Amino acid sequence: MRLRTDVLALLSCTAGATGVAAQGRDVEFLYGRWYEAQHATSYSLRTAAPLGGVFSHGLAAHVLIHDTLGRRRAFYGAGWELHALRRGGTFGPYIVAGAALGLSTDTALQALATLWDIGAGVEWRPLGWIGIGVEGRYRLEDRGPRGFWRASRGSGGRRDGVSLALGLSMAIGSSGEPDRRARGRGRGGVPARLPPATAPRTITGNAADVVRTALDAIGTPYQWGGTAENGFDCSGLMQWAYGQHGIWLPRMSRDQARVGTLVTPAIDALAPGDILLFAATPGGGVTHVGMYVGEQTFIHSSSTGVKLSRLAVEDPDGGWWVARWVGARRVVQ
Repeated sequence: MRLRTDVLALLSCTAGATGVAAQGRDVEFLYGRWYEAQHATSYSLRTAAPLGGVFSHGLAAHVLIHDTLGRRRAFYGAGWELHALRRGGTFGPYIVAGAALGLSTDTALQALATLWDIGAGVEWRPLGWIGIGVEGRYRLEDRGPRGFWRASRGSGGRRDGVSLALGLSMAIGSSGEPDRRARGRGRGGVPARLPPATAPRTITGNAADVVRTALDAIGTPYQWGGTAENGFDCSGLMQWAYGQHGIWLPRMSRDQARVGTLVTPAIDALAPGDILLFAATPGGGVTHVGMYVGEQTFIHSSSTGVKLSRLAVEDPDGGWWVARWVGARRVVQ
């Protein structure tokens, strides 16, 4: 088996799909080197979206062009990839597997081919919008219709090897909130006439001071990666409000989903200051956070800025959030 090495630069961005998109759909651009007897340059475009649980998936397009023979020895194809444990925390391993169908060219022929790969990596994300990782894959380019399970070594029907990838990942996007076409409309498309959500006149509980601090930020504009009073993203608002009272929270929403103690996701079980957890899809990972302030109301930083929303199904905006509410954590007991 030949040894191949890739050094890839990755750029991923949140596409801002409808739903809780704070850390949702990604688009990754890859450029790299594939070393064999004849070196090749690789180009890839990949997408990734939550699939459920620890899994995510997406489409991938690949172009591999050999240095000396150019297009006379190349692979052009597209397919599907499955990831497990990807972006499960600030630092951790993940597994990836994929297959792409395309055209393989050589000096003597052109044939249909399938590019199979399976591997694992480790990714470190010190902030929600940037990550550094290393990835290793076993790749097999199966040429011709027989299938890799029938192609014999040395017959020219397959090329296989091991790749290593180093990557830099950057996330670009907006925080999650309902589609504006759906927000503000009731059932049957009838415009909702409920008044805007307001904070309770009296805030009680051990985290009351934290809640009041967060309420002081209402109207502050949304700022991707923002953690200060000139702008916040969803997890930045939580970190800032608690930080003003000497309580440290991790930076990312998925890490904030593990702080404190678990609270049953029911209105009657909540107390002011509890961190509410939301997911883009049922069973998916946490992609947005807010703070409960009381009376079925919570504060969060959406793409329109820091605002109040309801946890109430009769409110079109609130009903959207209720459907994506997956948990709560209590930081101050």
